[in-house]
Amino acid sequence: MLSPRNRVSFELPLCAGILVASISLAVLAPTFATADDAAPAAETGQQASWEELVAAKKSAYARLEEIQKSFGTAQPEEQQKLRQEAGEMIANLRQNVFPKLRVQAPERLKSHPDDVDAAEIVLEISYSENSFAEAARVADMILEQDPTHQLAANLGGISHFAIHDFEGAATILEQARDNKVLVPQLSQVYLDNARKYQEYWQEEQAIRAKEAAATGNDQLPRVVFKTSRGDIEIELFEDDAPNTVANFISLVEKDFYDGIRFHRVIQGFMAQGGCPHSREGDPATPGTGGPGYTIDCEVYEEGARRHFAGSLSMAHAGRDSGGSQFFLTHLPTPHLNRDMNPNGAHTVFGRVVNGMDVVADLEVNDEILSATVTRKRDHEYKPETNPES
Repeated sequence: MLSPRNRVSFELPLCAGILVASISLAVLAPTFATADDAAPAAETGQQASWEELVAAKKSAYARLEEIQKSFGTAQPEEQQKLRQEAGEMIANLRQNVFPKLRVQAPERLKSHPDDVDAAEIVLEISYSENSFAEAARVADMILEQDPTHQLAANLGGISHFAIHDFEGAATILEQARDNKVLVPQLSQVYLDNARKYQEYWQEEQAIRAKEAAATGNDQLPRVVFKTSRGDIEIELFEDDAPNTVANFISLVEKDFYDGIRFHRVIQGFMAQGGCPHSREGDPATPGTGGPGYTIDCEVYEEGARRHFAGSLSMAHAGRDSGGSQFFLTHLPTPHLNRDMNPNGAHTVFGRVVNGMDVVADLEVNDEILSATVTRKRDHEYKPETNPES
């Protein structure tokens, strides 16, 4: 898994071949300066030129690569010095280089479409912000010029996977493998599943078309989260996970989720919430609480849905231990499906139908201001529960 967006870490040694992507994601994890933030520097003539900023980035990356290569054989005292140097360099990149590149790169790419440096930076930024459609577009531009570009091949392949272009993902990642630029620690799971997901996506689209055609009491329930980032509308898969949906609706109608925060957000993976200990002022550890009972996993039932971008899925600490915690996925997550991970699968019980941009922007401590059932079927929603162990 990638590091949470709100917590930046740079730990050595890094896996061989993953250095550039790891540095980029570590540097880009914080919130970027906006154009308005950068304006005062421009007005006072203090803004560094594009060329100076790119040179600073390349110089830092080169030194970080040297640190990576020498770290494994260094003595403990020297390793500590290398860690400190790497940390200081990344801090400088975060504070003084990337915020300015973030402002300048999009315009630079517009005016210089063949500028690979600008394209790389836009790609890194888009990917780190879960803007996978833009990341895929820019990666395609880079790969058209250089099919062996490692960063573009890996982040581009994952980004195509994220936007449900599984054929495009397979093509890019297979070419990366053949060109020996695939980073297995980052991209292997997507390469392994891209072809399978083409079939899964066709099946999912057929199910969604049938659901969209339903009328009256056959329509699926919906819930709207009003969050501190914006609204998220979710359709619930009552036909496929009826007890999980009954539990969720029951909790929503009891105002259980009002005031609860997203306590765990991992860029390029998911945003998790639903723990009552995440409320402001609760002294207990966020992520350790529930509704006082558990429900059985329904992922092992026939017809269980798979994870795609925007899936609503049950969080748990082991089979049949879920209760109120859930997560919303940024992209398809094959490793959480039953066919890939039978002992660690999670029940998909809904999907985002509006507000996926809000899901992409969620950060730790963003709050669910209110949760409202906006549509449901004409029956009681009473889940079957188990005593909390």
